[in-house]
Amino acid sequence: MNIGKKNLILAIVLCISITVIGVSFAYFTSSINVGGSGSSVDLNTESDFIKVVYDAGVSSLTLENAMPGEGSSKGFTVSITPTTTENTATYSIYLDITSNTFEKCSSSNQSATNNCTIGANEVTYSLKDASNNSVLASGDLTEASGRILLLRENKTVSGATTYTYNLEITYVNTGAEQNHNQNKTLNGSIKVEFSE
Repeated sequence: MNIGKKNLILAIVLCISITVIGVSFAYFTSSINVGGSGSSVDLNTESDFIKVVYDAGVSSLTLENAMPGEGSSKGFTVSITPTTTENTATYSIYLDITSNTFEKCSSSNQSATNNCTIGANEVTYSLKDASNNSVLASGDLTEASGRILLLRENKTVSGATTYTYNLEITYVNTGAEQNHNQNKTLNGSIKVEFSE
């Protein structure tokens, strides 16, 4: 009799364990994270998950030996294909700066030949919606390094939809001397990360 009760208890514990593992798996797979650092990243599973594709071609962006007023830009797209159960995608757009030698004007680099504007934002970015050229985010990159969050998007779609973006980096003409930023470079790449 004890063996029968032990087998029954073991069977119940086993069923509960399988149920908990199955529910946990379902929860964590619906919270899938996908990173995009190459030219094209695609999330597409055999299950009923939303499909998100990020495409920037060559994702690198470079500003080098620029004159004040010049810049560099890069276009990219994020395409979302909903399913019968999933129609919302959340993703973040980053600029991953690998090198940046631009610097702000300070009293130490002012001189008779460089009467610059102290603390000016000399390298800026504008992330735009390419469909209407509206600015979604902007900021200063003059001495920035590492990974910069440009924008977090949360999109709900009823059908396959493609969002187009354009990232512009500009070496701003401050109207003053900018000799301290001659022959400087900024290199980075656009990255899009997707999450629930």
